[in-house]
Amino acid sequence: MKIAPLVIAICIATVAISQTEKKSEAPAQAPVKIGDKASAKWSSTTVAGATNEDQKAWLAKGKPETVTGEVVDISCYMQLHKTGEKHIDCGSKCVRHGQAAGILTQDHEVYIVMPEEHDPRRDGQVDIHEMMAGNMGKQVVASGMVQETKQGKALYISAVDLKK
Repeated sequence: MKIAPLVIAICIATVAISQTEKKSEAPAQAPVKIGDKASAKWSSTTVAGATNEDQKAWLAKGKPETVTGEVVDISCYMQLHKTGEKHIDCGSKCVRHGQAAGILTQDHEVYIVMPEEHDPRRDGQVDIHEMMAGNMGKQVVASGMVQETKQGKALYISAVDLKK
C-alpha cells in the first residue's frame, strides 16, 4: 500500500505545523524601558567636567537618542560572541563583577552603556551594573545621551533612570 507513507507524512507535517503555531502564539515579552529621550541631557557635573574648549566642543556633539536591542556584557560578546538566553547567567556575573554592559542592536551595533553623571560615576556614587545585569539577555529600549567615535558608541543614561 502506497497510501500509508503519504498518510504518515501528512500526520508528521500536521504535528510540525501545530507545534510551530503554538510557539508563535506565545506572547512576546515587551522590552524593558530605561531612560527618557525627552529628558536626556548632559548633567551639570558632566558639563563642569569639560574644562577646555576642545572638551566643550566634543560634549556638544552628543545627542539624545533611543536605542533598542539586547543587553549584553561587552567582554563575552566581543571575545566569544555570546548573546541570548543561554548567556544570561554568565553575562550577569561578568557585569556584576565590573565588566562593561552594552546594548546590541538588531543591526549588530554595540553601544556601551554608562551612567551619565560625570562626578558620581567617577566617584562610585552611581552604579549601572545591577540594572544591566538584571536585564541581561533581555530586549530593552534605552534612552540617553550618545557619543560616537570611530571606535564605538556610548549611551549615557541618567542615574535617576538607572534606579527605576
